Amino acid sequence: MKNMINVPVFNIKNFQDYNNCMSFDSNFYIRPFNDHINVNLFIEKPHGHDFYLILLITKGTGTHSIDYEAYDVEPGSLFIVSPGQVHCWNLSDDADGYVLFFKKEYFLIDFGRDKLMKLPFFKSSYSVPYLKLNPKEVNVLNTMFENIDKEYRKHLFSYHEMIRLHLNILFLELSRVYGKQHDDTISYSHELIQLNRFEKLIDTYFVEHKALIFYADKMNISLKQLSYLCKKVINKTPSEVLWDRIILEAKRYVIHTDMPISAIAEALNYSDNSYFTRFFKKLCHLTPEQYRSSFKWHS
Repeated sequence: MKNMINVPVFNIKNFQDYNNCMSFDSNFYIRPFNDHINVNLFIEKPHGHDFYLILLITKGTGTHSIDYEAYDVEPGSLFIVSPGQVHCWNLSDDADGYVLFFKKEYFLIDFGRDKLMKLPFFKSSYSVPYLKLNPKEVNVLNTMFENIDKEYRKHLFSYHEMIRLHLNILFLELSRVYGKQHDDTISYSHELIQLNRFEKLIDTYFVEHKALIFYADKMNISLKQLSYLCKKVINKTPSEVLWDRIILEAKRYVIHTDMPISAIAEALNYSDNSYFTRFFKKLCHLTPEQYRSSFKWHS
């Protein structure tokens, strides 16, 4: 049985830098977007990566799919893609802006380990990977990207430290924009850290363990406390958080492999194929076969 989902996962060293050779840095990368897509042609198909990506569009139109959710692309679009997410785009030839990559470890050298987890837009069940910026916000953020780009290209004394300071300012500005657009009332402290811990456990164990008590025990809290946490932070039940992760993996198998649905059910530890199909249809409103046929691109 074929168990590997056929989606390439790239690291930063796969990409070409300003000298059109493989990136000299494995932890950080920035480039004008039009240059980036013209020299890295392998990114046209659906793919994932092991780093965070922030994309600012200042010119062009099209669509950008992130974990099988399609978003319109236009000037002022900003996307935040986290490690493990699958994305692809279909853009006009004049698309431009800035694209920035960084590894979590790179940023946290100068900041506390919970810094990224406290931000509202890096991936969790509640976060939306898309922001629509107004012209003033585009100008402010574009200037920030330009400043980071200059530091990256000039390689002056302590330029990485300076980049991390610029990144922190960029993240704070994005947090303000995100909060205005999504009306967040989330406490970005203990509850958010706990939610991220829950989701990390799910990401590790969702195939083998479908019972919520397993995750509550791992977190040393009760099921009631786990339910309160999820409801307060993202207005979801713990079951919905778990189901979302299972369905995301199921979609990846359905779209990016030619495995029979019964084999996908088995790979996700469902012994009853009919139950898996009903579960998939309940959450996606299509059977796995219908969902597969609805996508024109396949790996």
